[in-house]
Amino acid sequence: MKYQKYIKQAILVFSLLLIVLFAILSWIFSKRIVLPLDSVTVLENNWTIDSKGQLIYSEQVSQTNIGIINELEKVTITRVLEDAGFDNLCLSFSSIHSIVHVYLDNNLIYSYGQKYYDAQQIVPKKNHYISLGNTYAGKLLTIELISSRNGAFSGLPKIYIGTRDDILTQDLHNGAIAIIVGGFLFVFGILLVILSPYLFFYHNNDLRIFFSGLISMMLGIYIMAFYRIFDLLLDNSLLNTILEYTALYCIPTLIMGYLMCVYTGIVKKLFASLFVLDIILFMISIGTHLSHYARFSDFTAVLHTVSVIEFIISVILIFRDYTNNKKNNIRNIYSTDNIFVFGLLAFMTLSIVDMLRYNLYKYGAGGGETNATLVGATIGALIFVICLMISYLYYNIFSANIASMQSKIIDLAYTDSLTGLSNRARCEQLMQMISEEHGLYAIISLDLNKLKFVNDTLGHHEGDRLLTGFATILSDCFWDANLVGRMGGDEFIVILLEDRTLNLTKRIHELYTIISDWNHKEQVFQYSASYGYAYSYEVPNGSASEVYMLADSRMYEMKKEHRESGQEVTQNA
Repeated sequence: MKYQKYIKQAILVFSLLLIVLFAILSWIFSKRIVLPLDSVTVLENNWTIDSKGQLIYSEQVSQTNIGIINELEKVTITRVLEDAGFDNLCLSFSSIHSIVHVYLDNNLIYSYGQKYYDAQQIVPKKNHYISLGNTYAGKLLTIELISSRNGAFSGLPKIYIGTRDDILTQDLHNGAIAIIVGGFLFVFGILLVILSPYLFFYHNNDLRIFFSGLISMMLGIYIMAFYRIFDLLLDNSLLNTILEYTALYCIPTLIMGYLMCVYTGIVKKLFASLFVLDIILFMISIGTHLSHYARFSDFTAVLHTVSVIEFIISVILIFRDYTNNKKNNIRNIYSTDNIFVFGLLAFMTLSIVDMLRYNLYKYGAGGGETNATLVGATIGALIFVICLMISYLYYNIFSANIASMQSKIIDLAYTDSLTGLSNRARCEQLMQMISEEHGLYAIISLDLNKLKFVNDTLGHHEGDRLLTGFATILSDCFWDANLVGRMGGDEFIVILLEDRTLNLTKRIHELYTIISDWNHKEQVFQYSASYGYAYSYEVPNGSASEVYMLADSRMYEMKKEHRESGQEVTQNA
C-alpha cells in the first residue's frame, strides 16, 4: 500500500511538472513575438453590409448577424479607406468555404476560390493577405463573399490593415497557444505510435498506447488546423482544411476505439459497435466527397449530432460499469479506469460546450462562427492526454504488480519454504514433462543422514540449519542442473537433462569434496548423505517416476550398507 501511495504521488508530481513546463514554454514563446505598437488596425465600423440583397447596419462588422448563407448567396461589404500612414498597406481577413472577390473603386484586385468551386472541390477556409499598394487612401474597398455550399457561414470576420509582416506577426502571436499545445500533442502522439508496436507485442497485446497516440495526434492536428496554423506556416489552405475535417471526424472514432480496449464484456461490444459505426460514417463522408455527391465539410452537423449521442451513451455505459464494479469492490476511486474516465469526461464536456457555442454563434444571434474558439477543447485535450498517460502508467504499474504477485504465488506453490529449492509438486511436474519428451536424462536421489538425530539432540533449529546447509551444498555442486529439489523430510533430488548427464560419477565426487569442506568448518554437526542415481535408458519406455524409483532404491541400498557397517558416507562415492 505504501508503494502504491508513492507511485501516485510521483505521477501527480510528474503531471504538475508537465503543466508547469507547458506554461513556461507558452510564456517564453509568446514573449519572443514582439508586436509593434499600433501597427495593425481593426476596421470594425463604417461598413455598408449587403447580405443577400438586404442592407444591414451595424457598428461592428464582426458582430453582425447576417443569417445563414447558403450556396451561391452573396454578402458584400464596402467602406472608404482612410490613410493609415503606411506604405504597401496589407488587408487581411479570413473566409469560410467562400469565393472571395476584393475590389478597389470597382477594380478587381484579388480573387480566391472560384477554381475550387468550378472543379466541384471543397473551397478551403483561408487567411487572406491582400496588398492595397500605396494609392488606397480615399478609395472604395469592396469585399464580396459568395458561399460555396449550403450553410457555409453566418457571420463576418474581423478585417485588419497594416504592414504584411506585422499582420503575420500578430497572427503568429494569436496562434502561439495553438502552436504550442497542438505541436506538443502531435509530437507526443507520434512518439506513442512509434512505441506502440513494442508495447503491443511485449505487454499483453494492449492497444491502449496505440489509440492514445492517435488521439493525441488528431487533437494536435485539429487544434492547429482550426486556428489555421498550417495555412499560416505552409501557405496551404487546402491542406489545412483537409487536416481539420479529417482530425475532427477521427477523434470520436479513436476515443471509441480506446474505450473498446479499456472495457470488457457487453460494454466492450457496445463500444466496438460505436467504433465500427464511426468508421462507416467516415468512409461514407470520404466516398461522397470523392464522388462529388457531397463535400467533406457537409457532414459537420451529422458529426456533431453523432458525437453528442455517443457522449451520452458513453457516460451511461461508464457510469453503469463504475457502479457495478463499486458494488463488487473491483475498483476504487484511484483506479486506472477512473483516471482515464475523468480526463475523457472533462474533454468531452468542454468539447460539447465549445460545440454548443459554435452552433449558437452560427445558427443563433452570436455574430457567426468566426467568433467561435476552441479554448475549452484545447484545455480538455491537454487534460485528456495527461490523464491517458497517467492511466496507462497506473495500468502498467499495477499489471506489473499483479504479474509479480502471480509469479510469487507460483514460486510459493512450487518452492520449498525452508530451503528455497523446488518442492515435491515442482519435481513431479518436471518428471511428468520429461517423461512426455522421451529424451536422455539422469535422476539422482539423495538422503541426508542423521537429520532425526540432530533434531532430537540439538533441536529443530539446528535440524533446519542442517537442511538449509545441505540445500546450499547441492545448489553449489549442481549449479547447472535442470532441477535441484527437496522431495520432503531428508530426501532430495537432482535432475539433469541431455549433455548435463555426462561425468555423473565425477560430479558425485565433487559433491563429497564440498561436503568435506563444509564439515571442516562446522562445529556442531557433520554433513553426510547417501545417494543413488539412474539414467533414463535404464528403464526403457518407462516414466521419469520409474527412473526416480530406481535411483531411490539404489540410494537405500547404499544407506543400508553403510548403516550395517556403521560408516557415514562423506568421502567415498
